[in-house]
Amino acid sequence: MAEIAPTHRSSQKIPTAGVGQVDRVAFGSKSQGAVTTLPGLDALRGLAAIGVVLLHSCVPYMQPAVPGLAWSVTDTPHWLASQCFWLIELFIMPVFLVMAGYFAWQSLQRSGGPKVVRSRARRLLIPLGFGALVVLPADLYIWLSGWVADGKIPLRKMKSLKFADGVDQDLWGLSHLWFLEYLFLYIVVFVVAYSVCKRFPALVGFFRSPLRCFLALFAIATATLVIAPEVVWGFQHRFYPVPSKWLYSGAFFFAGVCLGSFDRGLKVLAAHATKHAGFAGAMILPAMLIGQWHVAGGDQKMAAVILALTTTGAAGFTTVALLGFAAKVRKPLAPRWNYLAAASFWIYLVHHPFLGLMQIDLKWLLPQVSPILKVVLGCLGSVSLSLLTYEVWVRKTWLGKLLGFDYCWDREVGGEPLRAGREPMGSEHQGSAGPIVPLPAGASLSVSDTDEVPSEISETRRAA
Repeated sequence: MAEIAPTHRSSQKIPTAGVGQVDRVAFGSKSQGAVTTLPGLDALRGLAAIGVVLLHSCVPYMQPAVPGLAWSVTDTPHWLASQCFWLIELFIMPVFLVMAGYFAWQSLQRSGGPKVVRSRARRLLIPLGFGALVVLPADLYIWLSGWVADGKIPLRKMKSLKFADGVDQDLWGLSHLWFLEYLFLYIVVFVVAYSVCKRFPALVGFFRSPLRCFLALFAIATATLVIAPEVVWGFQHRFYPVPSKWLYSGAFFFAGVCLGSFDRGLKVLAAHATKHAGFAGAMILPAMLIGQWHVAGGDQKMAAVILALTTTGAAGFTTVALLGFAAKVRKPLAPRWNYLAAASFWIYLVHHPFLGLMQIDLKWLLPQVSPILKVVLGCLGSVSLSLLTYEVWVRKTWLGKLLGFDYCWDREVGGEPLRAGREPMGSEHQGSAGPIVPLPAGASLSVSDTDEVPSEISETRRAA
């Protein structure tokens, strides 16, 4: 999750070194000084939101299908759609989780634990409630419409919602909104653990070594995948957290917390981004080959261990490489990137029903069109509809305020429209409530009073 501070100061200099040589900041210690502006993280956030849509756009055209994932329609398979899906699936949620943990650490250094929990409850649970009341019912009936069109269920089942033969076993759950639930619970666990470590300093010793922390988290994620490879190579759909998915995702969230503690300005990641990208490339190919073999029915204990190691390695190195390249961007973003970053949370929230409906239409209206073209059309169409509804229903409305999109557009500073925020963006407003910038990962957090975290803010940055 990310937050935007109204002002920025220089961060403490972090040496350009390997992960074992970065500043050792105790888990329970207080960070000193502010952090460097990181506008590249906003660009990464916007691109990752589109990556999620592209991931979902590939689902109907995969062979074999994703285990445990019920979808609105099944169409002509294409090998390239499968490769695109699994490539994105490897790293997309780890990117969001690491960023969420990174900014959670920064926020906790500026605010007390109860304040952070209250803020996250407001910024995560309200959108989750909106999604449960509006998006998920729309998803349900669009999915059932696709099943009726495919002859999978009779029309009357759309009214009774009573299915036979386990047709609906993968239908019920939070769908893509699982992240909001998990993220809020991670925040609660983090705040509690932080408070315990402050109260009992003897517990902090283990967390003083970055190498030890990252290796422990890597071991947790890998062991989880050995036991339950379907965490990545499948889909676990529930209304409550699934233990294996909880542990694997939590490892990346707390890796972000460690980054926030040991590499506050992400200078180490930026310095080693190219090297990390090389390691990621070496892990991605074997992970995808063994993973798809596993999905197709292959299952051997030794292969499960290798699959877990390569999958976790590919996810981890790709994530730190992307964050490192993003951290290299220090100049303010162009207005279009700022707009995409601001709209990314809404795209994440509502693209699902738009995409499902488009994929049904594409199957029946354009049966002869290439599956890859359908992937592109579905992705572009659902992103466009999400942006259109964001502009009309959210950006300047009471709904946007309710969901955390609290914008002030009626005044200008220096002839340019104000960006998101309740107050003009100037140094004279240091102590006032800061802007709210929505995220595709399900976080949309205001920086109030003492909250301060890195981002791309400049005083005259355009919002749209």
